[in-house]
Amino acid sequence: MSNPENNDLAERIARAKSAQEQLEKKQRQAAASAGVSAGALALRYGTEFGASVFVGIMMGLGIDHVFGTEPWGLLIMMCFGLAAGILGVIRAYKELTDAANPAMSPDKTGSNPEE
Repeated sequence: MSNPENNDLAERIARAKSAQEQLEKKQRQAAASAGVSAGALALRYGTEFGASVFVGIMMGLGIDHVFGTEPWGLLIMMCFGLAAGILGVIRAYKELTDAANPAMSPDKTGSNPEE
């Protein structure tokens, strides 16, 4: 016969082990990203932003060419490219800071190792 207290204890141990493994994984990721130089980050952010703006401009030029709406397609799609570039840089920065500070990022698994 299994004891309900033993089952509860086994569940708590399993949750604690899972939480510990996730914490160790985040720490390994943080250690791996900590070696990134400032130049590499600037290149990543610049490329992310520039590529988004470039794609928006090219799409706008294509729309203007096909539909004859010169310069409105270019202007509108350039604005979308700028917005996408800003969001991309914010997303890349958030990934970097979450990896560098695993203790500060919220736990997305919903498990609490202190239960």
